Amino acid sequence: AGTYSLVAKKNGIFSNTVPFALDTLPECLDKESNNELAHAQKVKLPIIVNGRIDRPDDWDVFAIQGHAGEKLVAEVHARRLDSPMDSMLKVTDSACNLLGVNDDHLDVGSGLNTHHADSFLMFQLPADGKYYVHIGDTTRVGGTAYAYRLRLSGPQPDFELRVVPSNAAFRSKGAAALTVHAVRKEGFAGDIRIELENPPEGFVSRPVMMKADKDMVRLAVR
Repeated sequence: AGTYSLVAKKNGIFSNTVPFALDTLPECLDKESNNELAHAQKVKLPIIVNGRIDRPDDWDVFAIQGHAGEKLVAEVHARRLDSPMDSMLKVTDSACNLLGVNDDHLDVGSGLNTHHADSFLMFQLPADGKYYVHIGDTTRVGGTAYAYRLRLSGPQPDFELRVVPSNAAFRSKGAAALTVHAVRKEGFAGDIRIELENPPEGFVSRPVMMKADKDMVRLAVR
């Protein structure tokens, strides 16, 4: 699962980069009209909904069955897939009480974005019953380009690593210190063992452990 890029080549000329996403969860399409609670589209967790905000002021609403104490994650991939959509997420219960809302969510692992416009919510459901997930565009626009992928599932704890610097120079018999940062996702709180896999001949490094309460560790390479 993840986000990838596709580039085509013809006659020695490369096309623009096109991002796309793959996942192991079941997927479906949003079905109009699902713009209000009375016509909410029923979906079963876990699911990824591939949808679109078709017109200005459009909202898509999805109905799910939840249980007390269950954790729900609602995550949008739109801007990260080059959609112009600036998403807004809301979750309500069957009495229309607002339980959660999110506009922009910082994704520190997504690169040098100037606007983290995709939405993310994770919270614990208070009771058994029906819940509604609403998705729209904060700028109140829409159209054929305003596509999104909405993941509705339990938490998927995971992590990504970033290494600084991205390259290092070594003097003869010298050493370099690399800083390894962990981007912890959806409640991942385990220890992370850091080591070089199949280092080039002549290079050695002792494994280090990044403890559960840490997000950074130093790795020495000689």
